[in-house]
Amino acid sequence: MSLRALLRKELRWSKHNVAALVVLLLILPATAGYASVTFQHVIPQEAPVAVVPADETTDDGSLELVDAAAVTFAQPVRYDSKAPAMDALHREQVYAVITVPPGVLNDSRESQLTLTVEGSMVLFEHPSNAMVNILNYRLQSSTSTSITVQREVVGESRSLSEYLIPILLVATLTLFAFTYVPYNLASESRAIRRIRTDSSLESVVTAKLLYFTLLMLLPIVTFGFVTWALGYAITPISAGIVVALLLSFLSMAAVAMAIMFVTRFGTTGRFLSVTVLFGLVAFGGLIYPAGFFSPVRKEIVRSIPLHYTTIIVRSEMLKDVPLRLYADYFALLGATALASLVVLEAAIVFYRRGD
Repeated sequence: MSLRALLRKELRWSKHNVAALVVLLLILPATAGYASVTFQHVIPQEAPVAVVPADETTDDGSLELVDAAAVTFAQPVRYDSKAPAMDALHREQVYAVITVPPGVLNDSRESQLTLTVEGSMVLFEHPSNAMVNILNYRLQSSTSTSITVQREVVGESRSLSEYLIPILLVATLTLFAFTYVPYNLASESRAIRRIRTDSSLESVVTAKLLYFTLLMLLPIVTFGFVTWALGYAITPISAGIVVALLLSFLSMAAVAMAIMFVTRFGTTGRFLSVTVLFGLVAFGGLIYPAGFFSPVRKEIVRSIPLHYTTIIVRSEMLKDVPLRLYADYFALLGATALASLVVLEAAIVFYRRGD
């Protein structure tokens, strides 16, 4: 065959696989490129911080003064007392708690504010020191009273290696869901096409989901063994970690399967699954907490269920807080799993009607 004939052959192939090429050559690079923008700010500029009165005698003027000083480097959120503010800190709704004593505007006395952060939030250590310096400067330059700010760390301080363990664990399950699961379905597509009865196809999918979900216990146990072998002072495995991870994996595997059924097990489905994987890594808040992003990107991160999985796993491993604090996060993961199964069933119906 001549070179021209060979080129025409490749062009005809491209026309028959245009969807796969669009995903591979346009959507996937665009997603990867945007991921670089997502992580350009390693120092949070608009992180939410709680501003709370030390007791009921703290006046509104003092709180407003601190709000005005904090707004230059953060997003102050007012709480009535320290207890709910600390709960918000543990839930990663805020990333610092500024406690304001009474009489900050009183010229005749010295006042000391406390900026409380969590030791497990490793990436926030240096930014929190900068916040203390900025807050000291802003308060002292805006009033004639003597005001100082001290930094308080609650919980055990963690190393970067320990901080990365829950992130890598969540990423491992995410990678499996959007790479191996689509590959497995594609490799068995001929056998699946031979199944025509309504109950059998759902049974095959149910068996695969159950098997793959239970299989995820192996990487969870492996990570637990590695953390023990390396001597990390973290909680390697707990009921909360297992439930959160398995619910999340079930959701992601169901979505990956739905994509494969809709694309009829084609190459496009596998490319779309990889694109979703890139999107979750870029926008799911796996590495940097939501507080490190701009307000718009922060809302995007908090709309993705995998973000809450990461918070639960990170909290269970690195913090000493009760699991009930994340009850609504678990409810969200459960609802997401149920919704993903509904989407998968709809994809199966779509696939069956196309046969």
